[in-house]
Amino acid sequence: MPEDGRELTTTATSLRILDTINRLEGARMSELARELGLANSTVHAHLTTLRNHELVVKEDNEFYLGIKLFHLGEQARHRKPEYEIVRRHAHELSNQLNEEVAFAIPEHGRSVIIFDENNDPANDGFQVGRYFHMHNSASGKAMLAEFTRERVDEVLDRWGLPKETENTIQSIEKLYEELERTRERGYSLNRQEALEGLMAVGIAITTPDGSVLGSLDVSGPPYRLSEERIVPELRETVSDIEREIASRYGTE
Repeated sequence: MPEDGRELTTTATSLRILDTINRLEGARMSELARELGLANSTVHAHLTTLRNHELVVKEDNEFYLGIKLFHLGEQARHRKPEYEIVRRHAHELSNQLNEEVAFAIPEHGRSVIIFDENNDPANDGFQVGRYFHMHNSASGKAMLAEFTRERVDEVLDRWGLPKETENTIQSIEKLYEELERTRERGYSLNRQEALEGLMAVGIAITTPDGSVLGSLDVSGPPYRLSEERIVPELRETVSDIEREIASRYGTE
């Protein structure tokens, strides 16, 4: 959720430039100025600063994200030892089911992928660091079901219910009904709500103090991904992860 307090306009502009370079997969200075409605001189000053700090690179008059951002991201996704526990179990589950298994965490009201395990060489899988809205992803709904009503409302106030497919939930009432069903059965479902042709089953991972660490989900085409096959293995894996985390901290 956005923090209260003073926001520096110059910093925000630099970050908007990084986001725009990412979205355009590289851009000229004039293109960035046009996209952001800024003067060329302003964009030039920000790009100079970002280059000096190795956050962007310039190739043939186009600007791209610098590899330093990858280094910073790698530190972020390894900052908690629990993440490595989840990654190891996710890898084993992917091998066992021969399906794609992703671990996501909640961040700023969205679900962001930390690890993605996939045994199919023809499938690139989900990009690590990719964000999904929480109302239409299995990982997001699994975590929302563990949140308080107040926290869910904060997520909806910030992001709303963007429609990404014909199956995306578009009603707050229907979303709360779906979260209640998720609590009752112990797992969430994404029925082609974020991407056409993709179904997913998710279960939240909680820590010994009851907080949500993230969620583990298995995804694939609907014709192949049956709840009867996936849920027992996914549930057992999440239980193993939670037990190992609890044992690590002596709370089992």
